[in-house]
Amino acid sequence: MTAQQKPADDLDVLLDALLTELMGMSDEQVLDGEGPAAVQARGLALLSAAKQAAAKRRLAGAKAGLAMARADASAAGDKAVSAAQAKAFLREAANAGQYTMAARQLDELSDQVALALYNKFLRLGVLPPDAGDDAT
Repeated sequence: MTAQQKPADDLDVLLDALLTELMGMSDEQVLDGEGPAAVQARGLALLSAAKQAAAKRRLAGAKAGLAMARADASAAGDKAVSAAQAKAFLREAANAGQYTMAARQLDELSDQVALALYNKFLRLGVLPPDAGDDAT
């Protein structure tokens, strides 16, 4: 028995046709009257421009993601949370089984440490139960 062949992708067919055409061309046809160094330089310039454009798109995407994260953090930070509220949230998170926290005695945490842990949860995208409420 022979294995079933996948239907050819249109792009694969096009690339195969182009490769076959290129392989059948003579050097003179490929170079089209230009020197090999000029063709190579133009190809490298195109490749460099494509890399720069891709890098700019990645940078723009990263900046947009950072701006969104900062906006989310500032929106979440608009509501002041007391140390008692932070400790209550941490106690719920530790008991939920959904999150893993290092073994800590939550009642022995200083207020600063509790607030710092609470803010870490917020930065990681964990929202406290009342975060969606607009009643405040």
